[in-house]
Amino acid sequence: MSSSLRARLRADPWRVLLVLVAVCYAALQLLLVGPGMGLGWDEVVYVSQVDPRVPAAEFIAPRARGITLIVAPVVLITSSTEALRVYLCVVSALALAVSFGTWLRVLPGPVVPVAALLFASLWLSLFYGNEAMPNLWVAFCAVAATGWCVRCLRQDSGYGPPLGLAASVAAVALLRPPDSVWLALPLAVALLVVPGRRRVRAVIALGAGLAAGWADWIVEAYVRFGGLAARWQAAGAANETGLHVSLYEHARALNGPLLCRPPAHCGPVVLPWLVWWSTIPVLVLLGLYAARRTGRLSECALPAATGPALVVPYVFLVGYAAPRFLLPAYALLAFPIAYGAVWVMARRRRAGLGLVVAALLAHFTLQGLTLDKVVALRVTKRQADVEVARALRASGVRGPCLVYGEHAVIIAYRLGCDGHTVLDWPRGDETPSAVRDALDAGRQVVAVDKGRPVPAPFLLEWGRGRLPGARPGAWHAYFPH
Repeated sequence: MSSSLRARLRADPWRVLLVLVAVCYAALQLLLVGPGMGLGWDEVVYVSQVDPRVPAAEFIAPRARGITLIVAPVVLITSSTEALRVYLCVVSALALAVSFGTWLRVLPGPVVPVAALLFASLWLSLFYGNEAMPNLWVAFCAVAATGWCVRCLRQDSGYGPPLGLAASVAAVALLRPPDSVWLALPLAVALLVVPGRRRVRAVIALGAGLAAGWADWIVEAYVRFGGLAARWQAAGAANETGLHVSLYEHARALNGPLLCRPPAHCGPVVLPWLVWWSTIPVLVLLGLYAARRTGRLSECALPAATGPALVVPYVFLVGYAAPRFLLPAYALLAFPIAYGAVWVMARRRRAGLGLVVAALLAHFTLQGLTLDKVVALRVTKRQADVEVARALRASGVRGPCLVYGEHAVIIAYRLGCDGHTVLDWPRGDETPSAVRDALDAGRQVVAVDKGRPVPAPFLLEWGRGRLPGARPGAWHAYFPH
């Protein structure tokens, strides 16, 4: 070990440990998930917005442009999925280190690296680390925003904390605008109840961050969706927004279904995962008790309040569940949990250390087994999309064209075509408008379907052929005569 590294370890050991956690996070992504997994439907939508080689997929009202900005530096240069995966792996590891690093001046000792370890070891964090999806990035930005807010409450000197708060909240709004509101609510309450002149500066920074982040979504609402009210209404319809209680659906999604929304099936609640989930509030309360005993309650209370606030819309206002929706809450609740774990180890020494290590081993085992199952299933399914696209290309499908049917948006992206994914095939004899418009425009049209008889009446007059080599399932292509 070099003298400079030894000096760095002595001067700031917990920052070095946090960086080590981030490096391990990147390495585990490459090892356990790998760069070879194909793109999913949502990823194709985001990536295609900036890929100059393909038509942009339909960008519906609820979506925001933040994740598109993150992937743009690579996608503008290459269409390689492997390059995109490696890039996102590295950037997510950097985001882990930077976002959790904002807390190193707030919480003492190993609390911050332990919190980062808890969050980075989730199967969700590892799976979505190199996925072009917004929820993990919202989690990182929420961690940073809450850390900067705590530093504003402590009245740290300089403009750094308010500027960091504004930038972090703006980033959340760019990624998922409604999430930024639920993040800002507890932060604003905390800032307003604490006296001090610098509080005003922090409140202004919070409002400025929200305004800056929402600007793009609001401008696009008037340009593409007929106004803010129209876009908001369309977004609510797409997300099944209303009064719901989807806690049970979220419990069913803990062990690996990526989406609990018909026609996707979630399966039953799995007991080990229910136990894991049920321990989170208990451990958070233990961390708050430990923080109160040691005079750090305010530092742990804010993430403990902000995390559940970010859960509220997904449990009570959205009519379906996906495990990634809870990533920001898991990231924030990792702080009081880590504080409690460090406190137990400090008080009980050997017994406390043994208890924490045993709990971590159980946690790692559960996360690892679930990640292995999820990755194996997704790699197989997404490889089928690649093989279908390859078979269609061999059949002569070229742009400009339209792919219509099952997984069509994903398959079309690999062909440089427009895509129209079908979840429920039309029952009537009439040709769908998307197909009719493409045919009228003189574009080549192909319909794709997996493993069933002719799925729609309008296809009965089309030519049907088996796509060889596309697995799993028996894929067929339909071409108009």
